[in-house]
Amino acid sequence: MHGPLRMHAARDTPSGHHDNGSDGHGFPQHHFPGHPARPRRALSAPAGSGQARYSSWSIAWLIAALILLSLTASLLAFHAPDDSQAIRDPLCEARHADGTPARPAHRLTLPYAAPAADSQAGYVTACRIDIPLSADALHGTALFIPSFIDSVAIAVNGRRVALAELYLMRNLRFATLPAFVPLPAGVLREGVNTVEIQLWARPGRRASLDRIFIGNEAALRPYFHARWFASAVLPTLVVGAGLALALVFAVLWTARPREREFGWLSAALLLGALRGSVLIPDFGLNLSDRPLWNIFVAWETTAILMFCRAVARAPRRRGEWLWAVPPLALTLVFAFGATEAVADGVIRTTMALIFVQLLAALWILGRAAVRGNQEALIVLLGLAMLFAFVVRDFVMVLFPGPNLIFLARAVYGGFLAAVTLLMILRFVRAMRELDNTSDVLRERIAATQAELHKTYGELRARREAEAIERERNRLMCDLHDGLGGDLVSMLALAESPQPRPEEIARHARSALTDMRLIISSLEDYGGNLLLTLGTWRERADPQLRAAGLRLVWAVRDVPVLSGLGPAQILDILRILQEAVTNIIRHADARTVTIETFDTEQGTVLAISDDGTGRAATPGTSGGHGIGNMRLRARRLGAHLDITRSAQGTRVTLRLPRQFA
Repeated sequence: MHGPLRMHAARDTPSGHHDNGSDGHGFPQHHFPGHPARPRRALSAPAGSGQARYSSWSIAWLIAALILLSLTASLLAFHAPDDSQAIRDPLCEARHADGTPARPAHRLTLPYAAPAADSQAGYVTACRIDIPLSADALHGTALFIPSFIDSVAIAVNGRRVALAELYLMRNLRFATLPAFVPLPAGVLREGVNTVEIQLWARPGRRASLDRIFIGNEAALRPYFHARWFASAVLPTLVVGAGLALALVFAVLWTARPREREFGWLSAALLLGALRGSVLIPDFGLNLSDRPLWNIFVAWETTAILMFCRAVARAPRRRGEWLWAVPPLALTLVFAFGATEAVADGVIRTTMALIFVQLLAALWILGRAAVRGNQEALIVLLGLAMLFAFVVRDFVMVLFPGPNLIFLARAVYGGFLAAVTLLMILRFVRAMRELDNTSDVLRERIAATQAELHKTYGELRARREAEAIERERNRLMCDLHDGLGGDLVSMLALAESPQPRPEEIARHARSALTDMRLIISSLEDYGGNLLLTLGTWRERADPQLRAAGLRLVWAVRDVPVLSGLGPAQILDILRILQEAVTNIIRHADARTVTIETFDTEQGTVLAISDDGTGRAATPGTSGGHGIGNMRLRARRLGAHLDITRSAQGTRVTLRLPRQFA
């Protein structure tokens, strides 16, 4: 035997109930999947459209895939051998658990479903079949039962050859599975052989037995494989695909939390995989044979409903969490219910809740589809197909018959295929949109860079022209105000009837000094005041010595002044030169001290002397030197202070840390 069917070696046991050891049994897992799988909106919707556009072949492919898989599952499930090999009316009797007859033997018509009272009483149905075999048929004969509930024990000529029972705690398919038993040649004999089949079910479940086929093993095995694929292999593949897609959609939802449909679809698929995975431990309940995982289907359909709301772009409401109240209440009652009747009632209530939730999902999708939401239309088509098979399985649960075959899980594979296609289409469309956006952005960036480069070139050329113009105007003003005035005075003195060589020489020296200051100001000192003052010292030191003055250089290191350019340097040097000139002319001093130091307000440049003259004091000079010094200080944004004491005169220039 295969899958959740357990086969035990042949052993002589009483003809009554079997001993299943410590293995648990319970109500089979309820699998009523209904996962819609189309996101809310497309990433690459055309301009002017808020919804995704799907071609007609995509919708046709979806419908064809669902119909094809549904028909395949149905054909495989109901595919049976030729009736000539079927045993339809064996001689059967109902027995007590101790093997004593409960009712007289009579012939039953297969397929057969035992009365509910027999299961409650714990009766075992024992059927006897006499089959004649020739010597050639002793090898390669097999017995095939398409479906049964819950356990069958098979004996040939009085010897037990197989025991098959559904492992209900991990019955992943909510379906009966086939039984295929090759009959050992050692227990067969030529002539009439007696095959006895004992059938029983758990309390609360009705025992059922499909037709029995006895014939050539090679001829019966393909039918077993087909039935096994439809009832076991395909649902198992669906469980694996659901788990893989749940992980993929969870990653997508993590990356795009606003796309709620990814999160809800992941939750629904994960719950379905948990119910169907053989890796999940078995959890039963006290006083109940049913596994706790049965109730997960209510949570799964709740997640499906929320997924459909996201696909239909239904507005988010504060009361959305109320959808979780019914499955939560059912879970608590199911987990802590003390009686079998309570558990049965919860299971049937869960079926009703699933039916209502799927109908609500279809209604939500239908309204969205009518409004033109093509994603909702595609999901609606798949969910409607799946819903039809869910309704069929519901009917078989409520009114069980002898041939219980559940197809919703198999059809669910087609639904997953449709989901995968739609997600791939959305991903491809999103990647195309991203590529197109990337190309457009690259083109725009390149165009913007070219425009910026052109604008920057034009702006730089304009600024250079403006800077040159400003510097030319400044030089013209400096030459006119300083050097020009001295040259005019020299020319007037030279052309006078009585030239005065001393005055001409004084103006010549003044013009030379001013020209040197202008030249010094044109050098780039990088905002370093010390370099500026050092250059001035080299040129002023000989002049001071010629005037009989000693220079005390107390210049200290000060911070670099931001914005110190040629115009600012020239103003500083002219203030310094004017102060020194006044000392030479009017102070009657012997020592000149130049010092710098840094304060919280800025850098200070101080020029002091030890003279007794009064011409350097404000208001004592008839010239404009001190007024020009104050004008230049204001232009620098600095503060000029001139003080007179018994020790001499002190000129203090407080420079800002940054020039405008």
